[in-house]
Amino acid sequence: MSEKVNEVCINAACGRTLPLRVAHCPFCGARQVAAAPVLEKVPAPPSLPRMPPPVPVVAPAPAPMPQPAPQPVLPPAPAPVKAPPAKPAARASVPPPRPPVRLRTWIAAAVVLTGIWFYNKPADKPASVAEQVEAATALAAQCDLDGARSALAVLKSARASAAQIKRLQANISKSAAACDRQQQRAQAWTALQDSVRQALDAGKPELAATRLAAYVKRWGDDPDTLELDAKVKVALASAQLDAADACLAKSDRVCLENSLIAAERYQRPELAARTQALRAALSQLLERSLLDASPGQ
Repeated sequence: MSEKVNEVCINAACGRTLPLRVAHCPFCGARQVAAAPVLEKVPAPPSLPRMPPPVPVVAPAPAPMPQPAPQPVLPPAPAPVKAPPAKPAARASVPPPRPPVRLRTWIAAAVVLTGIWFYNKPADKPASVAEQVEAATALAAQCDLDGARSALAVLKSARASAAQIKRLQANISKSAAACDRQQQRAQAWTALQDSVRQALDAGKPELAATRLAAYVKRWGDDPDTLELDAKVKVALASAQLDAADACLAKSDRVCLENSLIAAERYQRPELAARTQALRAALSQLLERSLLDASPGQ
């Protein structure tokens, strides 16, 4: 049975009294055995000359050893204040494991990369000489004569064949004449619109019709001229109906009938209601004329 001793933990942070001699403190776990001191190597002393062995001498009888005085029992030291147990070091935060990349993510990335490649892919191979000739011909047909002539100069330096150069030059010359005529027609059309509008505003539809007929004779009809012709015919028919109203006011049956016939010749549906009303008035005027001319009245 081990003897009770009063020892203190060698850990200064603990300092608890140990009831038994132990290798580790039961409170803080500190090792209670001090580390063995490191022995310093001492050089060996120089060798001394040999001495003759000493003569043995009879030793006197040993004196009795005095008994050690009993040590006084010290009262137990007060227990030190118990230090709070040290908190364990907090674990470092570890990020959660990343989920594996799914198949649909790989597919979406492949689609995006394919689209980027198609968008930024190298330009197609340069057009052939025949394709350049066709493109220049199209420019000439669109009245882009400067662009067509520039393409012709490029083709000459690109060693195009003589037949291709000649064909392109002919197309440019033909388009130049057509484009010049088209430009002149556009200028004449602008002037015609202004002159026809002025004649109609002045109440001269016949003059407007004459100017329009001269333009059509030189440049031909198109949807614009047909639309303008309809406006002029409405103005002419309206003028004849105005004359018919004047004839009706004078009760001139012959004048009224001639004006109606002239207005109906233009066949304008916009004036159909007005024409019918004048026709009814002409019928009433004719009945009155017959009644007035009948004998016995």
